[in-house]
Amino acid sequence: MEMEWLAWVLLAAVLLFTTIFLRLGGLVPLFDAALAIYLRWRQFRCRATKKCIELSDYKFMYLEHGSASRERPTVLLLHGFTSGKEEWSEIMRLLGSACHVIAVDMPGHGETTRNPRGDHSIVGAVARVRQFVEAVGILEHGFHVVGSSWGGHVAGVYASKYPDRLHSLTLMCPSGLEPKNITRFVRALMEGRNYLLPVDSEEFAEFLSCVFYRQPPLPRWALAIGLRDRVPHYPFFETVFDQLMEPDQRFLLQKSLVDIKAATLAMWGKYDQVLDPSGLEILSKEISNCEGHSLDECGHTVAIEQAAAAGNLIKQHILRHHQNSVVNIH
Repeated sequence: MEMEWLAWVLLAAVLLFTTIFLRLGGLVPLFDAALAIYLRWRQFRCRATKKCIELSDYKFMYLEHGSASRERPTVLLLHGFTSGKEEWSEIMRLLGSACHVIAVDMPGHGETTRNPRGDHSIVGAVARVRQFVEAVGILEHGFHVVGSSWGGHVAGVYASKYPDRLHSLTLMCPSGLEPKNITRFVRALMEGRNYLLPVDSEEFAEFLSCVFYRQPPLPRWALAIGLRDRVPHYPFFETVFDQLMEPDQRFLLQKSLVDIKAATLAMWGKYDQVLDPSGLEILSKEISNCEGHSLDECGHTVAIEQAAAAGNLIKQHILRHHQNSVVNIH
C-alpha cells in the first residue's frame, strides 16, 4: 500500500517538475512518456509479461506471471468497467510467489478487441471469458477467478454457469446486486451524471473522490491530459453501460447466487460510494459457502487501496481450497 501511494506521489512530482520548465503544450509528450514509464514500472514490480492471444475474430491482451501446473494454482483476474489489466499489478505481485497469475483486459477494454457492435451484456462478457480461458489452456488443471466491480459481476455469473474446473471464486465489491441504500454514484446516475465517464478535469477529480477513500494526489491539469485517452472511447463505453443496465442484466449476479457452488471469498470497501457495502451481507447470505470481509479505510478500489490486505486474503483463500479441488478433479 505504501509503495502504491509512493508511485502516485512520484508520478505527480515528475509532472509538477516538468511544468516549471515547459509550457503545457510541450508537456503532453512528456506526460505520455512518464505514464508509459509508470505503467512499465508497475508491470516490472509484479514480474509480469504482457502477452497476446489472437483468435479468428478476437484479440485478448493480458499480463501473466509464472506458468500453470497441477501444484501451482492458476488465478484469473477480471477488472472493473473502464479500467484495465494494470489495475491488478500489486495483487499480482503478492500472489506471484505462490500462484500462476493472469490479468486480462476485459472485452472492449485496454488492448483487447473493442467492437461497438458486439454483445457487451454480462452474458456476452461471460462467453468471452470462457473463450479466453479455453484459448490460454487453463482449464486443464482448473483455476481460481477473482473479479472486481463489473469484473466481479462477470466472475460470479461465470461461476454459476461454468462450475467445472473452477476451484474458487473471489468477489470484490461486485456490481449486479440490488442495493439496500442509494450510493453517491447511483444518486448521480439518477440525476443524469455518470461519474465513470468524466469529460473534464473537474469531473475526473469528482470521479476519483467517489471511487477512492483517499483521492490520489494528482493535479487537475494532469487529469485533463490523462482524459485524452479516455474520452475518445466514451461512445463505446456508453453503449456498453446501456447494455449492462438492461433489466435482464443489471442484477443478474443476484439471480445467479443460488447457483454458485465454488468456495467464495467476498470483500467490500467499508466506505464504497459506488456500490452499496450492504452487498457483502447479500453475498454472505445467499452463497452457500461464502466468507465475507469488510475492509476499513477503503472505497471502491479494493485492489489498489487495500492491495496488501486483499492480496493476503485472496492468497489464503486460494491455497486453502486449491488442493481439495485438484484432488476432486483428478
